[in-house]
Formats: sequence, structure tokens, C-alpha cells
Amino acid sequence: MTEITAIILAAGLGVRMGPRGKLTPKGLLRVGGATLIEQSVAALRAWGAARIVIVTGHLSDQFEALFAGSDIELRHNPHYATTGNLRSLAVGLEGVDGPCLILEGDLIYAPQVLDAVDGSSNRFLVSTATGAGDEEYVWATGVQGGPLHMVEVSKDLAVRPEPPLGEMIGVTELTAEAVRRMRRVALEVLSHDPEEFYEAGLVALSREDAIECVLLDGVPWAEIDDERMLERTEREVYPRIQAWRALKAAGGSPAA
Repeated sequence: MTEITAIILAAGLGVRMGPRGKLTPKGLLRVGGATLIEQSVAALRAWGAARIVIVTGHLSDQFEALFAGSDIELRHNPHYATTGNLRSLAVGLEGVDGPCLILEGDLIYAPQVLDAVDGSSNRFLVSTATGAGDEEYVWATGVQGGPLHMVEVSKDLAVRPEPPLGEMIGVTELTAEAVRRMRRVALEVLSHDPEEFYEAGLVALSREDAIECVLLDGVPWAEIDDERMLERTEREVYPRIQAWRALKAAGGSPAA
């Protein structure tokens, strides 16, 4: 596998987590006894990420304490409170010359999610319907039997006339050339809207560098934005993730 840098975006304020979000960054919420970030780092190491960068903002001292003495590279986005996470992505991409894997910090996922990327393509991972609520939908286009390429990402189902391909997971793979273009595209998008989210930057990038959408059916994952989503993850999703982890360790192939 090509050496690849994993960039985890974890600077957000976590406003929708309410009182808990004021005390703990979403990426440092614990599910199953470990933080979301620690579980993601473990999956990335097992997958083969050569370098892991975490972009921090809100309560960054907690990340510094957790990863003190490790080889995890922490980068602080000083504008985290007034900008969207596209700014955090721009911070994370600074000095990255090779391919990268971009992940959201509030994700928990089975390791099989990472089997869909290999460090050599532009890929945007998409899930079949989860019923989790607050879905970010993905539209893609392509010729029959060929790859599907990203055209739009939005929470608004009315943004396009055709049905979406599926839901955005929050894992994106970019080649070295796409990384170089993304640094420029991010700054261009931010110049028009400093509060823009990183998926808007990816959509802008896709207009000049095709990004393949890879649909995963049944692989357990969850994003945690509020208390309801945390409770659902603990009750429904995490037990499935544990089962898929066990099968991965045993060399098995889980059924969706």
C-alpha cells in the first residue's frame, strides 16, 4: 500500500451535544470504554496509515493530554469557533505531499469500512440507509456498469431531482495530485464563505478531479452529533461493530 496520511477533523464545538459537548470534544466521547478518536486511530494503524494527523480546536488541551508522548501529530485550528471544518481540512493538509485519508472525528466504524480504500484513488465512501437521522445525502453520476462519481452532497433531498446514491459516511481518500488541488480549492471556497464545510470543498474539487463514490451496504458505522445519536450508537451500532471487529480478527466475512 502507498504510504498515506490520515487526517482526522476534530476541531468542532459540539454544540448539539449540549452540556456534554461543552466539557468534552465529540471525538473524545467514550463508547465501549474508549474514545471515538482512539478507536479510529487503532483502526487506521491496523489498516496501515503511515502518519496520523488530528486537527483540533475546541478543548484542544484534552487531545494534547491524551496523545502526549505518542507519534500522533496534533494541529490546532485557531479559527475553529468562527469557521466551518473546511478550514480545519486546510490546516490538516498543510505540508502533506502524498495521498491522504480524511475522516471526521465524531465517527465510529467497523474496520471493514477502511477496506474500501487503498491509498491510490479518489474515493468517497457512501452508506446505504441507516435511519440514524441528520443524514448527509450523496448524489453521483456515471455510465452503466462503470464507476459513479460525486456530483453533490447535501442534507436537503430536494437539492436534486433524482434520488441520492446513499448517505455520506465521513471517510474520503485523495491521491497526491488531488491533495495538491484540494489545498488550492479549499482556500478558494473559504474566500467566499469562511464557514463552509469540507464536503462543499470536496464537491468543488470533484468538478476538476473526479471522486468515485463507493457504496457500502450494511457495514456498521455511526456519526455522533447529539445525545440521541450517542444513545443509538451505544444501543444498536456498537454491538454490531464489535461483532464485525471480531470477524475481521478471525479472518471471516460478516453478513450485512
